[in-house]
Amino acid sequence: MKALLFLPLLVMSVWITGCTKKYEYVTPNQTIQTDIAAGDWKLINDGKSYAVTISMPEITDQVNQEFGIVVSVSGDGGTFEAIPEVYAGYSYSYTHTTGSLTIESQAVSGTTAGTAPPAITVKIVLVESEP
Repeated sequence: MKALLFLPLLVMSVWITGCTKKYEYVTPNQTIQTDIAAGDWKLINDGKSYAVTISMPEITDQVNQEFGIVVSVSGDGGTFEAIPEVYAGYSYSYTHTTGSLTIESQAVSGTTAGTAPPAITVKIVLVESEP
């Protein structure tokens, strides 16, 4: 008798947990890796900072307005640290605009810059998002 009472419960649980199709959209990201030589850095900001501008045709107006842009630096080409970051005694930050990305570096103390930052490898990831 109790088995007959549980039969509708069993049927309902199978019906409720039935299969449903889910379509997931995978957002593709684009990664660009480039090297900056020690001689590429230019003194700016009244001698307090160094900067290098990387030509980035991948940063279109749409990318500049709608995508996320993540930048990492590496001194050895294998270990990357996302910036803004203090790396090897230099403070790094970046800005981007249509067609270019500028990385700035300054001494951690914020005083007048000493020597230019060393050569680094830069990884730039363009992260697409839905507006």
